[in-house]
Amino acid sequence: MTTNINIRVGEELKRALQGYAKLENKTVSEVVLEAIKEKLENDYDYKLALLAYESVDMNDKTTLADMCAEAGIDYDAL
Repeated sequence: MTTNINIRVGEELKRALQGYAKLENKTVSEVVLEAIKEKLENDYDYKLALLAYESVDMNDKTTLADMCAEAGIDYDAL
């Protein structure tokens, strides 16, 4: 199921969207929807990365070789 969302844009942005959509052989709706999805995915990934970074123990002295050994990967073969 889809629904409509109306947004107001200035004439310059409207022309830019229409021109880009024409170049991409897409509708303006497709272009806007793709841009919104990409923005949401990027923001979500960024926030997950921040959470991961904040959870890292900066005093942990584990090396890549240690992690490879724990995972059963031959570090020297990398």
